[in-house]
Amino acid sequence: MNNRIRELDVFLRVTEETSFSAAARSLDCDPSTVSKLIQRLEDRLQVRLFHRTSRVLKLTREGQQFLESAHRVMDALEEAENGLTQSRAVASGVLRINTPLLIAQHQLSPLVPEFLEKHPAMRVEFILTGTPVDLFENQIDISFQSGNIPDSSMVARRIATTRWTLCAAPRYLAKAGIPRTVEDLRAHNCLNFLAGSFRSPWPMHGCGDPVAIEVKGNIGSNSAELLRSFAVEGMGIVRLSELLVGADLAAGRLVRVLEAFQHEAEEPLFVVYPSKRNLSLRVRAFLDFLNDKFKAGWTGL
Repeated sequence: MNNRIRELDVFLRVTEETSFSAAARSLDCDPSTVSKLIQRLEDRLQVRLFHRTSRVLKLTREGQQFLESAHRVMDALEEAENGLTQSRAVASGVLRINTPLLIAQHQLSPLVPEFLEKHPAMRVEFILTGTPVDLFENQIDISFQSGNIPDSSMVARRIATTRWTLCAAPRYLAKAGIPRTVEDLRAHNCLNFLAGSFRSPWPMHGCGDPVAIEVKGNIGSNSAELLRSFAVEGMGIVRLSELLVGADLAAGRLVRVLEAFQHEAEEPLFVVYPSKRNLSLRVRAFLDFLNDKFKAGWTGL
Protein backbone atom coordinates (compact mmCIF):
# COMPACT_ATOMS: atom_id res chain seq x y z
CA MET A 1 0.00 0.00 0.00
CA ASN A 2 2.85 2.40 0.79
CA ASN A 3 4.22 1.88 -2.73
CA ARG A 4 0.84 2.76 -4.20
CA ILE A 5 0.66 5.97 -2.17
CA ARG A 6 4.14 6.90 -3.42
CA GLU A 7 3.06 6.22 -7.00
CA LEU A 8 0.04 8.47 -6.57
CA ASP A 9 2.21 11.19 -5.03
CA VAL A 10 4.65 11.02 -7.95
CA PHE A 11 1.80 10.96 -10.48
CA LEU A 12 0.25 14.11 -8.99
CA ARG A 13 3.59 15.88 -8.83
CA VAL A 14 4.25 15.11 -12.51
CA THR A 15 0.83 16.52 -13.47
CA GLU A 16 1.60 19.69 -11.51
CA GLU A 17 5.10 20.15 -12.91
CA THR A 18 4.29 18.80 -16.44
CA SER A 19 7.80 17.34 -16.50
CA PHE A 20 9.47 14.22 -15.13
CA SER A 21 12.67 16.18 -14.47
CA ALA A 22 10.90 19.02 -12.64
CA ALA A 23 8.89 16.52 -10.61
CA ALA A 24 12.08 14.68 -9.69
CA ARG A 25 13.72 17.93 -8.50
CA SER A 26 10.73 18.82 -6.33
CA LEU A 27 10.67 15.28 -4.89
CA ASP A 28 14.46 15.23 -4.46
CA CYS A 29 14.98 12.06 -6.47
CA ASP A 30 16.30 10.99 -9.89
CA PRO A 31 14.20 11.45 -13.06
CA SER A 32 14.68 7.74 -13.73
CA THR A 33 12.97 6.96 -10.41
CA VAL A 34 9.99 9.11 -11.39
CA SER A 35 9.83 7.45 -14.81
CA LYS A 36 9.96 3.97 -13.29
CA LEU A 37 7.21 4.73 -10.78
CA ILE A 38 4.94 6.14 -13.49
CA GLN A 39 5.66 3.15 -15.72
CA ARG A 40 4.86 0.77 -12.84
CA LEU A 41 1.60 2.61 -12.18
CA GLU A 42 0.65 2.46 -15.87
CA ASP A 43 1.52 -1.25 -16.03
CA ARG A 44 -0.68 -2.02 -13.05
CA LEU A 45 -3.59 0.05 -14.40
CA GLN A 46 -2.97 -1.22 -17.94
CA VAL A 47 -3.46 2.24 -19.42
CA ARG A 48 -1.19 5.03 -20.63
CA LEU A 49 -1.53 8.03 -18.32
CA PHE A 50 0.67 10.50 -20.22
CA HIS A 51 1.35 11.42 -23.83
CA ARG A 52 5.14 11.71 -23.99
CA THR A 53 7.02 13.59 -26.70
CA SER A 54 10.38 15.39 -26.73
CA ARG A 55 8.60 18.69 -26.07
CA VAL A 56 5.28 17.95 -24.41
CA LEU A 57 4.05 15.85 -21.51
CA LYS A 58 0.26 15.79 -21.37
CA LEU A 59 -2.32 13.67 -19.62
CA THR A 60 -4.22 11.16 -21.73
CA ARG A 61 -7.98 10.89 -21.41
CA GLU A 62 -7.46 7.99 -18.99
CA GLY A 63 -4.92 10.10 -17.12
CA GLN A 64 -7.44 12.92 -16.72
CA GLN A 65 -9.96 10.46 -15.34
CA PHE A 66 -7.42 8.96 -12.94
CA LEU A 67 -6.34 12.44 -11.79
CA GLU A 68 -9.66 13.09 -10.05
CA SER A 69 -9.51 9.81 -8.15
CA ALA A 70 -5.87 10.34 -7.20
CA HIS A 71 -6.69 13.77 -5.77
CA ARG A 72 -9.49 12.28 -3.68
CA VAL A 73 -7.21 9.62 -2.22
CA MET A 74 -4.44 12.07 -1.34
CA ASP A 75 -6.92 14.61 0.01
CA ALA A 76 -8.37 11.97 2.31
CA LEU A 77 -4.89 10.98 3.50
CA GLU A 78 -3.92 14.58 4.16
CA GLU A 79 -7.17 15.23 6.01
CA ALA A 80 -6.58 12.17 8.18
CA GLU A 81 -3.08 13.36 9.08
CA ASN A 82 -3.94 17.00 9.65
CA GLY A 83 -7.46 16.75 11.03
CA LEU A 84 -6.54 16.89 14.71
CA THR A 85 -4.16 19.84 14.50
CA GLN A 86 -6.38 21.82 12.15
CA SER A 87 -9.44 21.28 14.31
CA ARG A 88 -7.67 23.20 17.08
CA ALA A 89 -6.56 26.06 14.81
CA VAL A 90 -8.52 29.18 13.87
CA ALA A 91 -8.99 30.08 10.21
CA SER A 92 -8.09 33.73 9.62
CA GLY A 93 -6.95 36.13 6.94
CA VAL A 94 -8.26 37.04 3.49
CA LEU A 95 -9.85 34.44 1.22
CA ARG A 96 -9.80 35.61 -2.42
CA ILE A 97 -12.45 34.01 -4.64
CA ASN A 98 -12.64 34.35 -8.42
CA THR A 99 -16.07 33.71 -9.89
CA PRO A 100 -18.50 34.98 -12.51
CA LEU A 101 -20.92 37.59 -11.17
CA LEU A 102 -23.91 35.27 -11.59
CA ILE A 103 -22.47 32.50 -9.41
CA ALA A 104 -21.50 35.07 -6.78
CA GLN A 105 -24.98 36.63 -6.76
CA HIS A 106 -27.18 33.58 -7.02
CA GLN A 107 -25.13 30.81 -5.41
CA LEU A 108 -22.45 32.13 -3.07
CA SER A 109 -24.15 35.17 -1.55
CA PRO A 110 -26.60 32.99 0.47
CA LEU A 111 -23.65 31.02 1.90
CA VAL A 112 -21.07 33.67 2.75
CA PRO A 113 -22.86 35.19 5.79
CA GLU A 114 -23.05 31.77 7.48
CA PHE A 115 -19.43 31.01 6.59
CA LEU A 116 -18.20 34.29 8.09
CA GLU A 117 -20.30 33.73 11.18
CA LYS A 118 -18.50 30.41 11.67
CA HIS A 119 -15.11 32.04 10.93
CA PRO A 120 -15.23 35.61 12.27
CA ALA A 121 -11.46 36.10 11.90
CA MET A 122 -11.74 35.80 8.12
CA ARG A 123 -12.46 38.27 5.32
CA VAL A 124 -13.74 37.24 1.87
CA GLU A 125 -12.82 39.15 -1.28
CA PHE A 126 -14.55 38.47 -4.61
CA ILE A 127 -12.76 39.02 -7.91
CA LEU A 128 -15.56 38.89 -10.47
CA THR A 129 -14.68 38.04 -14.07
CA GLY A 130 -16.54 36.58 -17.03
CA THR A 131 -13.69 34.16 -17.74
CA PRO A 132 -11.21 32.44 -15.38
CA VAL A 133 -8.02 34.34 -14.52
CA ASP A 134 -4.51 33.17 -13.65
CA LEU A 135 -4.80 32.10 -10.01
CA PHE A 136 -1.11 32.60 -9.21
CA GLU A 137 -0.72 35.96 -10.90
CA ASN A 138 -3.85 37.36 -9.24
CA GLN A 139 -3.24 35.70 -5.85
CA ILE A 140 -6.55 33.83 -6.04
CA ASP A 141 -7.24 31.16 -3.45
CA ILE A 142 -10.31 29.56 -5.05
CA SER A 143 -12.03 29.87 -8.42
CA PHE A 144 -15.49 28.69 -9.46
CA GLN A 145 -15.54 27.51 -13.07
CA SER A 146 -18.04 25.69 -15.25
CA GLY A 147 -17.53 23.48 -18.28
CA ASN A 148 -14.18 21.84 -19.03
CA ILE A 149 -11.10 22.68 -16.95
CA PRO A 150 -8.13 22.51 -19.36
CA ASP A 151 -5.35 23.27 -16.84
CA SER A 152 -4.43 19.90 -15.31
CA SER A 153 -1.97 21.54 -12.89
CA MET A 154 -4.94 22.81 -10.85
CA VAL A 155 -7.07 20.84 -8.43
CA ALA A 156 -10.63 20.87 -9.81
CA ARG A 157 -13.28 19.44 -7.51
CA ARG A 158 -16.67 18.93 -9.14
CA ILE A 159 -19.32 20.25 -6.77
CA ALA A 160 -22.45 20.48 -8.91
CA THR A 161 -23.97 19.82 -12.30
CA THR A 162 -26.39 22.11 -14.05
CA ARG A 163 -28.44 22.23 -17.24
CA TRP A 164 -29.55 25.06 -19.47
CA THR A 165 -33.30 25.40 -19.75
CA LEU A 166 -35.92 27.34 -21.71
CA CYS A 167 -38.28 29.31 -19.52
CA ALA A 168 -40.61 32.31 -19.46
CA ALA A 169 -42.78 34.25 -17.03
CA PRO A 170 -46.35 32.96 -16.60
CA ARG A 171 -47.76 36.35 -17.69
CA TYR A 172 -45.80 36.21 -20.96
CA LEU A 173 -47.14 32.74 -21.70
CA ALA A 174 -50.68 33.82 -20.79
CA LYS A 175 -50.41 36.58 -23.39
CA ALA A 176 -48.37 34.88 -26.14
CA GLY A 177 -49.37 31.26 -25.65
CA ILE A 178 -47.35 28.21 -24.61
CA PRO A 179 -45.07 26.81 -27.36
CA ARG A 180 -45.78 23.14 -28.04
CA THR A 181 -43.12 22.40 -30.68
CA VAL A 182 -39.71 23.76 -31.61
CA GLU A 183 -41.28 25.35 -34.68
CA ASP A 184 -43.55 27.39 -32.37
CA LEU A 185 -40.49 29.36 -31.19
CA ARG A 186 -40.55 31.25 -34.49
CA ALA A 187 -43.76 32.97 -33.35
CA HIS A 188 -42.35 33.95 -29.94
CA ASN A 189 -40.15 36.75 -28.67
CA CYS A 190 -36.91 35.05 -27.67
CA LEU A 191 -34.49 36.87 -25.38
CA ASN A 192 -31.02 35.80 -26.37
CA PHE A 193 -27.29 36.38 -26.22
CA LEU A 194 -25.80 38.55 -28.92
CA ALA A 195 -25.32 37.03 -32.37
CA GLY A 196 -21.96 35.30 -32.70
CA SER A 197 -21.91 34.09 -29.10
CA PHE A 198 -21.59 30.32 -28.69
CA ARG A 199 -24.69 30.57 -26.47
CA SER A 200 -26.73 32.27 -29.20
CA PRO A 201 -27.96 29.13 -31.03
CA TRP A 202 -30.37 27.06 -28.94
CA PRO A 203 -29.61 23.30 -29.09
CA MET A 204 -32.90 21.39 -29.40
CA HIS A 205 -34.05 18.00 -30.60
CA GLY A 206 -37.25 16.45 -31.83
CA CYS A 207 -37.40 13.10 -33.54
CA GLY A 208 -33.81 13.17 -34.78
CA ASP A 209 -30.38 14.37 -33.73
CA PRO A 210 -29.87 17.65 -31.81
CA VAL A 211 -29.96 20.76 -33.95
CA ALA A 212 -28.98 24.37 -33.25
CA ILE A 213 -31.99 26.68 -33.57
CA GLU A 214 -31.54 30.36 -34.45
CA VAL A 215 -34.24 32.35 -32.64
CA LYS A 216 -35.37 35.95 -32.94
CA GLY A 217 -36.51 38.57 -30.46
CA ASN A 218 -36.42 42.27 -29.69
CA ILE A 219 -33.84 42.04 -26.88
CA GLY A 220 -30.27 40.79 -27.02
CA SER A 221 -27.44 41.12 -24.51
CA ASN A 222 -24.07 39.73 -23.48
CA SER A 223 -25.37 39.67 -19.87
CA ALA A 224 -27.22 36.58 -18.69
CA GLU A 225 -28.43 38.46 -15.62
CA LEU A 226 -30.03 41.15 -17.77
CA LEU A 227 -31.75 38.53 -19.93
CA ARG A 228 -33.05 36.87 -16.77
CA SER A 229 -34.46 40.18 -15.53
CA PHE A 230 -36.30 40.79 -18.81
CA ALA A 231 -37.69 37.26 -18.74
CA VAL A 232 -38.99 37.71 -15.19
CA GLU A 233 -40.64 40.96 -16.36
CA GLY A 234 -42.58 38.98 -18.97
CA MET A 235 -40.70 40.11 -22.08
CA GLY A 236 -40.22 36.69 -23.68
CA ILE A 237 -38.69 33.21 -23.61
CA VAL A 238 -35.08 32.83 -22.50
CA ARG A 239 -32.53 30.00 -22.36
CA LEU A 240 -30.33 30.21 -19.27
CA SER A 241 -28.44 28.03 -16.81
CA GLU A 242 -30.39 26.58 -13.91
CA LEU A 243 -27.63 28.01 -11.70
CA LEU A 244 -29.08 31.39 -12.60
CA VAL A 245 -32.83 30.76 -12.87
CA GLY A 246 -33.23 27.98 -10.31
CA ALA A 247 -34.65 30.31 -7.65
CA ASP A 248 -37.03 31.91 -10.16
CA LEU A 249 -38.30 28.50 -11.24
CA ALA A 250 -38.79 27.39 -7.65
CA ALA A 251 -40.69 30.58 -6.83
CA GLY A 252 -42.85 30.43 -9.96
CA ARG A 253 -41.52 33.68 -11.40
CA LEU A 254 -40.44 31.60 -14.40
CA VAL A 255 -41.74 28.28 -15.75
CA ARG A 256 -40.08 25.79 -18.06
CA VAL A 257 -41.21 25.40 -21.66
CA LEU A 258 -40.51 22.77 -24.33
CA GLU A 259 -38.79 20.47 -21.82
CA ALA A 260 -39.28 17.41 -24.05
CA PHE A 261 -37.39 19.10 -26.90
CA GLN A 262 -34.37 20.43 -25.04
CA HIS A 263 -30.90 19.00 -25.50
CA GLU A 264 -30.04 17.44 -22.15
CA ALA A 265 -26.30 18.13 -22.08
CA GLU A 266 -25.07 18.68 -18.54
CA GLU A 267 -22.56 21.33 -17.53
CA PRO A 268 -20.39 20.70 -14.46
CA LEU A 269 -19.41 23.33 -11.91
CA PHE A 270 -15.97 23.04 -10.34
CA VAL A 271 -14.24 24.67 -7.42
CA VAL A 272 -10.62 25.12 -8.55
CA TYR A 273 -7.53 25.84 -6.46
CA PRO A 274 -3.78 25.73 -7.19
CA SER A 275 -2.68 22.77 -5.07
CA LYS A 276 -3.76 20.45 -2.30
CA ARG A 277 -0.26 20.51 -0.79
CA ASN A 278 0.23 22.86 2.13
CA LEU A 279 -3.34 24.05 1.71
CA SER A 280 -3.93 27.12 3.85
CA LEU A 281 -6.36 26.80 6.74
CA ARG A 282 -8.59 29.53 5.29
CA VAL A 283 -8.97 27.62 1.99
CA ARG A 284 -9.57 24.31 3.73
CA ALA A 285 -12.16 25.94 5.98
CA PHE A 286 -14.13 27.14 2.95
CA LEU A 287 -13.82 23.81 1.11
CA ASP A 288 -14.99 21.94 4.21
CA PHE A 289 -17.88 24.38 4.55
CA LEU A 290 -18.97 23.69 0.95
CA ASN A 291 -18.60 19.96 1.50
CA ASP A 292 -20.80 20.10 4.62
CA LYS A 293 -23.47 21.97 2.67
CA PHE A 294 -23.65 19.27 0.03
CA LYS A 295 -23.68 16.48 2.61
CA ALA A 296 -26.63 18.22 4.27
CA GLY A 297 -28.50 18.20 0.96
CA TRP A 298 -28.13 21.86 0.12
CA THR A 299 -29.79 22.51 -3.25
CA GLY A 300 -28.59 26.02 -3.97
CA LEU A 301 -26.41 24.76 -6.80
